[in-house]
Amino acid sequence: MYKICKTDQSAARQREIELGLLSMMLDQPFESITISDLCDRLCIPRKAFYRYFSGKDGALFALIDHTMLEFYTDGLRGTGSGAVGDLENYFLFWYDHRELLEALHKSHLAGMLIERATLLAQKEKLMPRKILSMSADLQGIAMTFSISGLMAMVFQWHRQNFSISVQEITRIAIDMLTKPLVQGPPH
Repeated sequence: MYKICKTDQSAARQREIELGLLSMMLDQPFESITISDLCDRLCIPRKAFYRYFSGKDGALFALIDHTMLEFYTDGLRGTGSGAVGDLENYFLFWYDHRELLEALHKSHLAGMLIERATLLAQKEKLMPRKILSMSADLQGIAMTFSISGLMAMVFQWHRQNFSISVQEITRIAIDMLTKPLVQGPPH
């Protein structure tokens, strides 16, 4: 796992290590990166790494979690309002963080982002009001459905090299959420 930092200085140092890992993941698969390689690249002693993380997985979890928290704290900057604005913000945020998507995709870890995003949203109660009004049992199911679907769209959009605009992917998501999933036979 990873340490929750108490000072801005230690949080900045931890984030520096996370971003160093991201940089390395753009060049090689996560599995082949060693802590020694990461420390050498960042010119830090191994003990500095272990001050923040219990291992390489902890650094990856922190990278994902801190990126997700960034969305919830200051990534909201879309131009729309309501559901459209929220979704536009979401897709714009992931477009801006396409390096993380690329690194996770190259290492076959897209599912890790979906899992961590779902866990974080449930832990921090970062859910749409509609989901918060559901029973606790249904909240987890609804959040998993929402995040999995949206993240699958983000990764597909990424694989297609962001060939459509943020506004267009937002429109597609809104259509998926507001129109029937299956059209019955014509009468």
